[in-house]
Amino acid sequence: MFRKRDPQGSLFHANLLVPPAKAERLQASWAEIFRQRALPLIREELFAPLYCPNNGRPNRPVQTVFGVLLLKDMFNLTDQEALDELEFSLLWHHALELTPEEAHLPQKTLHNFRAALMEHQLERLAFAEITDRILGELGTKVGRQRLDSTHVISHIAVLTRLGLFCETTRVFLAQLKADHPRLWERVPVRLRARYLQEDGQASGYHDARSQDGHRRLAVCGRDVYRLWELFRGTAAAHGSGYGLLERLLAEQCRVGRRKQRPCRDDDDRGEGAVPVVLKAPKEVSGASLQSPHDPDVTYSGRKGKGYAVQVAETCDEDNAVEIITHVEVTDACASDTQATLPTLAALAQRGQQPQELVADTAYGSGDNAVEAQRWGTELVSPVSGSATAPQSAAQPAPTMADFVVDVRGEDPAICPAGHLSLSQVSDPQRPQQVTVGFERRACESCRLVGRCAVRLEAAQDAYVLRIDLVAANLVQRRRAEASGAFAARYAIRAGSEATNSELKRRHGLGHLRVRGRPRVVLAVHLKALACNLKRLVRALLAPACPALPTTG
Repeated sequence: MFRKRDPQGSLFHANLLVPPAKAERLQASWAEIFRQRALPLIREELFAPLYCPNNGRPNRPVQTVFGVLLLKDMFNLTDQEALDELEFSLLWHHALELTPEEAHLPQKTLHNFRAALMEHQLERLAFAEITDRILGELGTKVGRQRLDSTHVISHIAVLTRLGLFCETTRVFLAQLKADHPRLWERVPVRLRARYLQEDGQASGYHDARSQDGHRRLAVCGRDVYRLWELFRGTAAAHGSGYGLLERLLAEQCRVGRRKQRPCRDDDDRGEGAVPVVLKAPKEVSGASLQSPHDPDVTYSGRKGKGYAVQVAETCDEDNAVEIITHVEVTDACASDTQATLPTLAALAQRGQQPQELVADTAYGSGDNAVEAQRWGTELVSPVSGSATAPQSAAQPAPTMADFVVDVRGEDPAICPAGHLSLSQVSDPQRPQQVTVGFERRACESCRLVGRCAVRLEAAQDAYVLRIDLVAANLVQRRRAEASGAFAARYAIRAGSEATNSELKRRHGLGHLRVRGRPRVVLAVHLKALACNLKRLVRALLAPACPALPTTG
C-alpha cells in the first residue's frame, strides 16, 4: 500500500548524534547538499502506481529506496556495496535523512522496486521529471544542446559465430533436459555431447583452431536444423530456447531442398544429410541474434555487439554546469540518423526543445534538418560529402539555395535580390517540395533578371520557382562549412565525448551489470539521472568543500 514519507523529523538523525565538530563537517559535505536540494526532487506521488492504493503492508519510503538506487549509480556500486553503505555510512544516513535504525533495506526490496519500475515503464518519466526540476533548480539554459551516441554492452560474453551456435544450442538442450526429460531422450547422444556435458556445463566445442572453425561451424548449422526438425510441433517448441534456435536457423542458415551430407572427417558423420547451408557472413543482418542470453543485442560493424545510447545535453556557454536532458537506448545496428527527430520530439513534449541542436554528421541528413526547422530547431551538423566552394561575386546565376524560405510557410520567401514572395505552396505528395511565386513587375525590373532561377508562369502572371527544401538545405550548409563560419559553432560538440566518458568510467555505463533491453533501459536512465544529481550537488557545493568522492 502506498504512503508518503512522514515529513516529521527525528531527534536521532545522523547530524544530531555526533560531536559538534563532526556535525559541522557533515553539514559541509556533499551529503548535506543531497539531503537539502536533491532528495526533495524525488516526488513520491509519481511512484504511487507501483503500489496497491488501499491494501497490503505500507511501502518503504520511496525517497529512501529510489535514493539508494541513485546513490548506487552515482558511485557505481553493486547492490551489496550500496546496501553496505546504507547500513554503515554516516554520509549516506545524512544524505537520505535516515536514523541508524531506519538505514536498512533488504536486497529483495531493491529488486522488486526495479521490477515494478520496468513493468510500469516509469524510469523515463522519473528521469524526465527530476531532470526538469534540476534544470529549474540551477537555472540551466536549454536553448543550445548537443546530441551524440555511445556504445554500451550488457552483461554478456562477446561470442564468435561458432560460439553463438554452440551456446544457443547448449541453452536449448539445457532447457529441454530440465523441462522435458522424456523429449530429452530423443536427442542423439553424440549430438548432445558436442554441446552439453553431464553436469550441464558447456562442452567446449566452440573452442577450435581457426583452420578448423569453419568445419565445426558447418556441423553446428546442421545440428541446429536437426534439433529444430526433431522437436517441431512438440511441447518443447513452446520454450524460449527453441524460439532462439529457430531464430538462429532463420538468420544464419539457408534451408533448401538439396540435402548436404557431412564429410568423412566431420564430427556429425553418420548422422544423416540435412538440407541446410550456412549463409555468408555478409548476408547476415546486424539485427540478428548475437547472444542467447540477451536476444535484444544487435551488431554494429564499426563498434561491435551491444546497444547504442543516445545522449542529449545542454551546452550553453552561460551555464555553470551542463545537464543531460534526454537519453534513449537504440539498436547498435541502427543509424543515428533515425534518432534525431525522436529526440527532438521527446524534448519538445517536456518543453525542453532547443533552438539549436549540435550533432555529428550521422544525425544531420537534409530531411532531418528541414523537419527540425519546422519544429523550430536549427540542426548544426556537418554534411556528408565534399564541401562546396564559397560563392564569389563573379559567380553566375543564383540557385534555389540562395532563396530564404520559411519551411513552416508562415513568412514569405525572400529572393537573392531581397524581394518577398507573393505565394508559397507545398506539394501534398512531397512536403519537401515548395513552389514560390514572385510579382512579375518586380522580377522583370530586377538587376538579376535573366540570370535568376525563377521562370515566368503565364497562367499565374508571376515568376515561379520550385524549391527542393532538402537539396537547398544541404547546399547552404556545405557553403557554411567551406566559408569557415561553421567550425566555431560546431566546436562545442566535442564536449559530448567527455560526458560519454563520464557515464562509462564513473557511472558504469560502459559495462552494464544487467541483460535484456528493459533492464538496460532502466540502468541507462538511472545512471544518467545519477550523473545529473551529482552535477547538481557539485554545482551547489561551496568552492572550499571537497569534491564528491568516488565511494560513499
